[in-house]
Amino acid sequence: MVKARQVVGLSRKAIYASLAVGTVVTGCGGPQEGTATTSAGEDGSPKTRPELVVFVYDRSTSISAYQLELARQLTNERIRKLDHGDRIAAHQILQLSLSEPPQRWSQTVPRREWQEQAMARDSVARARFLKDAQDYLVLFTDTLNRADINGTDILSTMHDVAADLQAGGNRDATLYVFSDMLQSNRTIDMEGLHRMPPDNYVQSEKNKGTLPDLTGLCVVVVGARVDNAASQRVKRFWEEYFVATGAALMERNYIHRPVTLPAPACDA
Repeated sequence: MVKARQVVGLSRKAIYASLAVGTVVTGCGGPQEGTATTSAGEDGSPKTRPELVVFVYDRSTSISAYQLELARQLTNERIRKLDHGDRIAAHQILQLSLSEPPQRWSQTVPRREWQEQAMARDSVARARFLKDAQDYLVLFTDTLNRADINGTDILSTMHDVAADLQAGGNRDATLYVFSDMLQSNRTIDMEGLHRMPPDNYVQSEKNKGTLPDLTGLCVVVVGARVDNAASQRVKRFWEEYFVATGAALMERNYIHRPVTLPAPACDA
């Protein structure tokens, strides 16, 4: 029987209360969920559509404390770039299958009360939301209580990501996977290439209709090695997989230890 993972850290009750502002319907003039709008971001750059940003975290014991700290730093950096109406989602990678309860969270950055003019209270609401989101997502990079994690099921987690994509509306979507990308459950174990999927695995799953629909998703992998034959084989699998699901994983977006996240992540 799979154990439900325990995520520890800040009081959820307190954090959800502070993030409730993200679910409040704002006043007149705001766009509907996920609808297109032309506005300027906080840095003054033009923005034609809101963003959906999804973070996926691997907290298994194969991930070093240093890598989790890097994931936290890069998460905070990316969150600071979110604007009004953008949506954020976070997942801890499932252990063994879709049958287990997920550790997931999502919210929308509060929209401007008036689209025609900048309001000081809108900027304050955005700043507070982003700070609260950064504080909450510390839970997903916590180094404690990892001994009870029994596997790393990236493939199943991608089905939950597909649900985020479907619910995200008309948003430009980017996925950041903080993981070594070593799928490890009852059927596939990529660590040391112990039990790699067969060469026809991706095409077979596509033919059966069991792959998630990730059409239009830009994928960035942080934490995966590429410096030996085994890691290159793992990389080739994920490249084939994401192409088959409709996502885009560019060569430069499969990174081990980046100083900063690529921007823009995918070319327009």
